[in-house]
Amino acid sequence: IQSASRDEPGFKVQLDVNQEECLRGRVLSVHGLRNAVQAEDGRIYQCATRRLLKTLSTDQRHVVAAGDRVRFRLAGSSGVKEGIIECVEPRRGSLCRTIRGRQQILVTNVDQVLIVSSAAEPRLKPNLIDRLLVTAERSRIRPVICINKTDLVDPASLQPLVGAYSQMGYEVLLLSAQTRLGIGRLRRRLQGCESVLVGQSGVGKSSLLNCVDET
Repeated sequence: IQSASRDEPGFKVQLDVNQEECLRGRVLSVHGLRNAVQAEDGRIYQCATRRLLKTLSTDQRHVVAAGDRVRFRLAGSSGVKEGIIECVEPRRGSLCRTIRGRQQILVTNVDQVLIVSSAAEPRLKPNLIDRLLVTAERSRIRPVICINKTDLVDPASLQPLVGAYSQMGYEVLLLSAQTRLGIGRLRRRLQGCESVLVGQSGVGKSSLLNCVDET
C-alpha cells in the first residue's frame, strides 16, 4: 500500500491490472462487500472488492469508500451489470472519522462539505456544527454552513449565530425548502463542485436537494 500523499488519508493500490479489460468508475455507495459503481457512461454496476484488496493490511475499516475512483472489470454473464473492483486510484478531499482506533473514510474526492442544520424541528445545535467544522478543517475540505427551516423561526434570532460564523470566515446559507428561500444561492454553490451534505436526521438534506433539482 502506498499513501496517496503524506497528509491525505487513503492509498493507491498497486496491482497488476490489465487496463484494457477494465472500466473506470466512481463508487456511489458501499454496502458490506458490495459497491455501487457508476461507470463513465452513466451505467451503474454492483461490484465486489477483489480478494487481494480485501486482505491488504490497512488501518481503515473498509478498503473502498464512497467517492472512490476505481477501475473495475465486468463479471458474470452478458447483460448482467456486475463487476469486480481491481484497483483504487489516489484519493483527495477525504472526510474521515475514527471508530475503535480504526479510520473510516465517509466519502472521498470531494471539494466541499455542506453542514446542514435546521433552525427548528430539530433544534439548532451549534456544538454539532462546530464538531463538523473541525472535521472539515482537518480534512482540508471547504465547509459551508446551511441552516434550513428558517421559515419556522424569526430570522432575527439567527443573526448572532450567522454573524459569529461569518466573522470566522465561514459561509452561511439561510435556507427553507418550504418557501425556497436561498435555493438559488445553494444551487450556485453546488455548481462545478464535488459536494457532500452532512447533518443529523430530520434537518431536511433530501428536501433541499429535491428543491435544487427542480427546474
